[in-house]
Amino acid sequence: MCATLAAIGCGSLGPVAALAPRGLPVWAIVMTVIAAAGLRHSGAGGMRRGVSVQTVTVGGLLLLACVSTLWSPSSRAVATVVELGYIALGAAVIGRWATALDAQEADRAIGWLLSGLAAGTLVFSVEAAFDHPLHRWWNTVPDDLDMDMTNVPKRTAAVLSLLAWAGGLALHRRVGGWAGPALLVVCTAGSMLLSSRSATLGLVAGLAAFGLATLSPLWSRRAVGGVLIAGFVLAVPLGLAAGQTLDAGYADWLFPSARHRLEIWGHAAWRVLEAPLFGHGIDASRALRPEAGEWSRFGTLTDSLLPLHPHNGFLQVWLELGLAGSTLVVVASLLMLSATRRLGTEAQPYALGLFAAGLAMANTAYGLWQAWWMAGYLAAGTMLLAAQCAGNRR
Repeated sequence: MCATLAAIGCGSLGPVAALAPRGLPVWAIVMTVIAAAGLRHSGAGGMRRGVSVQTVTVGGLLLLACVSTLWSPSSRAVATVVELGYIALGAAVIGRWATALDAQEADRAIGWLLSGLAAGTLVFSVEAAFDHPLHRWWNTVPDDLDMDMTNVPKRTAAVLSLLAWAGGLALHRRVGGWAGPALLVVCTAGSMLLSSRSATLGLVAGLAAFGLATLSPLWSRRAVGGVLIAGFVLAVPLGLAAGQTLDAGYADWLFPSARHRLEIWGHAAWRVLEAPLFGHGIDASRALRPEAGEWSRFGTLTDSLLPLHPHNGFLQVWLELGLAGSTLVVVASLLMLSATRRLGTEAQPYALGLFAAGLAMANTAYGLWQAWWMAGYLAAGTMLLAAQCAGNRR
């Protein structure tokens, strides 16, 4: 029964991503319960001896986030810590379930995953082509009403661009040859027709890491890890420089949303300097207000210089959790990156591509702590682990 429910859960990812990407936290919670029950039933859910460095690091980050609610100005600070907690728990439980699958169970799971992704992509394509009729119906928006639906396809494109890596590995295990890489190339080309530039950037960055990993997984890991470390080290000085470049009028050649990013990054970098050690508190980005008379020159949805989050994961961690949080995030991320060495030879390029894609999108688009976005990472990573366990049918 648990195996059947888990397979259905894998298959539901595509439709959920296409129609209700903000519903992914519900998927994460339900799958955590199913995975826990499956592990208990199979006897694979026993306690492991010792505590890993990864667990200690993530635990330290959660503890810092929890303590930072004491000085965070956000009314959602506690809720954000709760969301971080159940996503971390889900990653541990669903990840353990995915790696404990035998080849037959994994075949069934990825079969459902591929079918679901195909269905979700088809539904999303029809939605995009006909101005989102299902979303209009669900939100009771009249057909003749001009409605800004840009965030709908952007969220879906972002989640699908993460799930594409698990789908690529699943297809590779089933078909072999160039099926997996071909899927990724098709997804990248298709993303260029959509409004989400961050999804395209993520897929392109992922393909670069994937290509390098096919030649040398070691050098791909080093390259991605180098970008990660450089991003955290240089985030604040580059953010300050971005703001100065914009103020000097040297960024007029950029499109408006890119100039808006530079403005946000410049302001966020200055706010980091106000609390460099422990930050302004978890989720503080949405609550920090500019000084009187400081308003955005490029914002479309809000006039704030810091709309909900800095649209840059490096700066968001610095801003909210300071040097302490940035150090913990770097260590946890590098440990996760290093863990890709334990994957099979075929799986490593897909895992490194996913890591690079997620890193690129996390620093250009959504807030790190948005529950649906964290759940998207969780889903992509755990489904990739499940795909690795599948039998190779070539």
